[in-house]
Amino acid sequence: MIEAFQDKLDKKQRYIVAFGAAFVMLTLIFEFAFVPFWDAKEKIKKSIASNTKTLEEIIHLDAQFAVQEAEIAGIKKAIAARSADFTLFAYLEKNAAQANVKGCIKQMNSVRGAQSASFEETLVDMKLEKITMKQLTDFLYYVESPAEMVRIKKITVSKMKESPEYLSAGIMITSYMPVASPSGGQ
Repeated sequence: MIEAFQDKLDKKQRYIVAFGAAFVMLTLIFEFAFVPFWDAKEKIKKSIASNTKTLEEIIHLDAQFAVQEAEIAGIKKAIAARSADFTLFAYLEKNAAQANVKGCIKQMNSVRGAQSASFEETLVDMKLEKITMKQLTDFLYYVESPAEMVRIKKITVSKMKESPEYLSAGIMITSYMPVASPSGGQ
């Protein structure tokens, strides 16, 4: 059947059919071999770029995690080193007496802070009135203690309207306490 078809064609028509068949074959090879190869190559390039970006993010997060782990280890070490009966209120009262500002405490309120599996942040909002600059600096010096994990988180200071020679201060003091076990000794 193909031979009968070829016999009916002259030489020029045979070249055209052969050229057309070769063109169709080359087009099919190109479409089914090279195009998928290039598409796969592009997908791999995009995947590599995406995975490289993800890896960089993971490396960055790992570095942040290591810093956080070191900070947590420091907090745990400081908590373990201080006395078992440590409370932030008692610590602040002791240091207020040492700085001679105990009589200037207008209020001390406990504020709940962040909590993790092993420790919780305790905050005390303290208001001091009618104090001198020296008393304030002495109190801040005595209170902030990296060894006891006590830090000044926020402070606002203003002159008193009634007595401009004195100051009024609002201080947010923070520390960390171990979390009590959920069993409660039962």
